[in-house]
Amino acid sequence: MTDTEDTAETNEHGTYNGLIALLDEHGAVYRTIDHAPQGATELVSELRGNALAQAAKCIIVMVKLGKKTTKYVLAVVPGDRRLDLGAVKALFGGTYISFAPKETAERLAGSVSGTVLPFSFDEKLELIVDPALLDHDEIFFNAARLDRSLALSAKDYAEIAAPRVESITEAPAVPGGKRNIDTVMDAVPEKWLPHVLAQVNDYDVKVANVEGEFSEHRHADTDEFFLVLAGRLRLELPDGTVELGPHEVFTVPRGTLHKPVAEPGTRILMFEPRGTVNTGDGNEGTTGVVLP
Repeated sequence: MTDTEDTAETNEHGTYNGLIALLDEHGAVYRTIDHAPQGATELVSELRGNALAQAAKCIIVMVKLGKKTTKYVLAVVPGDRRLDLGAVKALFGGTYISFAPKETAERLAGSVSGTVLPFSFDEKLELIVDPALLDHDEIFFNAARLDRSLALSAKDYAEIAAPRVESITEAPAVPGGKRNIDTVMDAVPEKWLPHVLAQVNDYDVKVANVEGEFSEHRHADTDEFFLVLAGRLRLELPDGTVELGPHEVFTVPRGTLHKPVAEPGTRILMFEPRGTVNTGDGNEGTTGVVLP
């Protein structure tokens, strides 16, 4: 075992012991469940025998409030639902949201990915829970260990963890309907206003009619992908200019200052993490118009 692995195991057991001490101190009703090492919500729920809706899926996200302030949030949702990043961002009036880097998330949680507790033991980590999880008598979660879980009274959990309770899950997914990009976008008069054509996992597929110059900007935390569907797009970069025609693609690396310029009749497709603002670190941006 390496020094890193040994330290990680020590931290996990320390977090586990701290949790048990906290629950016992408050007289919480819980039981431990030993199982094969597993941290994926669906798979570990099968091992424990609980309904997926009773599983506390714990996700640490990073919310940027302007250019200088970063907040970390521990979002806890039922295992059968997906976290709505846009809803979390809106709760804080954030300008950007993304999943926290793995190293940061594990440091704040005190345990490795797949074992994050629905409790916050770090003042830098705000706990928010979706109310649907608290509708059950018991909730289930990995207890800061891959090989052990807890079944905990939902009532006791709410009293001890004292989370902020907010609706932060997406509506249940339904099969997406077929769309013709040209038919949809021919009816959109605005320029440089991205429209969300589809959502794939935690990404938005956006299309925009563009013409003339857009503001010079950068995206500090995400690359920016451009596919030209029609017309021509010029990207002015610090070290040169990239010209794109129909069916040509280019990715602007994160942190790179760039200025898009388009000729009349240009239409582009972008693939971006949900919640990305089109002006990057600028002001008065939009994450896009969601098409019905």
